[in-house]
Amino acid sequence: MAEVYRSVNAAGSVAAAANERGEMLRRAGRPGEAAGHFERALEALGAVREPDPGTHSAILNNLALTAYQQGDLPRARRCLVRSLAVGPLVGDPAGRAITFDNLGVVEVELAREATRRPAPGERIGSDGTADEDRAGRAAVHLAEAERCFAAAERLFRSVLPEAVDDYLRSVLNRVDLAEIQGAAERMDRLTRHAAELATHHAVAPENALEAVTMRGKFLHRRRGRPRSAVELMTARLPGLLADCPAERSASALVVLLAAAGATGDPALVRDVTTRITELGGSPPAASTTGSSTPAASTARTAATVSTA
Repeated sequence: MAEVYRSVNAAGSVAAAANERGEMLRRAGRPGEAAGHFERALEALGAVREPDPGTHSAILNNLALTAYQQGDLPRARRCLVRSLAVGPLVGDPAGRAITFDNLGVVEVELAREATRRPAPGERIGSDGTADEDRAGRAAVHLAEAERCFAAAERLFRSVLPEAVDDYLRSVLNRVDLAEIQGAAERMDRLTRHAAELATHHAVAPENALEAVTMRGKFLHRRRGRPRSAVELMTARLPGLLADCPAERSASALVVLLAAAGATGDPALVRDVTTRITELGGSPPAASTTGSSTPAASTARTAATVSTA
């Protein structure tokens, strides 16, 4: 009996160690190597008669993140679905909410892929059937994204304000979905909510910066209210830029520059242009200052694994 216990305990330790190594590699931008360690972690966990569900769920989520980073969306989806199947056994509503949110992000990306290119081996006929099929697949993925984001929101709201930073990240991901759907009123509501959440002291500066930037961009580009965008961003950006990477800061300032140009404020345009240059960026030409910033959708780690 003692030998069996030692064997089971060793398998659990091997799983935890492999997962930790994989997470280090994933964060270092080496998802291919990380995936191998996560696979070994799952294999080791399979030798445990009653594996810890939190460990099992977290490893699956980490494997999904590596697949997402490598562009293997179907595999990322499968891993997240498996993680959620284990999730009900885990007393971690915030981690489960993040997993639902990650699955929503993947569904949105799958919807984009469905409309961006034909499926392997698909022939595009003159009757437009292939286009209709792709549109149908995209609609299914978007509906699944809606379901996942709704589940994530319910879980997040049960653990606020502790999970406010992850909740804000989820709100930003939902803005991305609303933009694809062309739901301007929902974008208005969500970007306003995100900007409000960004004032919370527990929100990471990068997430707060993205929320303010997204709201400013929406006010200018979708509502035709560049002055409101300028007022928001000039009030909030100074307290955020110093704590954010230069690239993120420059992207936010490009949005402010577009709004400043639309208001006809040459002094502000000069100041913002100078600041972008100082950050190592290149101010866009006047005709391109309204270009889009990168999509908000971001998958992230849902839980950590205990090595106990």
